[in-house]
Amino acid sequence: MQTRNYTSLFAHTIYCVLIGLQLIFVPNMVLNMFGIAETSEIWISVLGIVVASLAFVYYPLSKSDDKKAVAGSAYARLTVCAGFIFLALTGRVEMTLILFAGIDLATAAWTLMELKKSSI
Repeated sequence: MQTRNYTSLFAHTIYCVLIGLQLIFVPNMVLNMFGIAETSEIWISVLGIVVASLAFVYYPLSKSDDKKAVAGSAYARLTVCAGFIFLALTGRVEMTLILFAGIDLATAAWTLMELKKSSI
């Protein structure tokens, strides 16, 4: 039995590491890229730590045969996407946060397509 490789989850692993490290060490650079106001609050770096730590979940899943866990990761990313869109549409954050939602939407859809293809 060959272990499945989910390229979408590997790509999301890289994304989590890169964006997480940026939020930890140069948060205002990321915020400026998306037109979000700069901050000196520590919470943006706390978020970076959480995002970067997700790589320790996504990487093993990218090599996993556990289709339920892989699907769960896609649904979690879709939930993040919906949450970002909700916050943007209700005016609680800049509309540019939807760009981050797009990354989660794209990788979640990619993962679900990979799952469907592996079931055929």
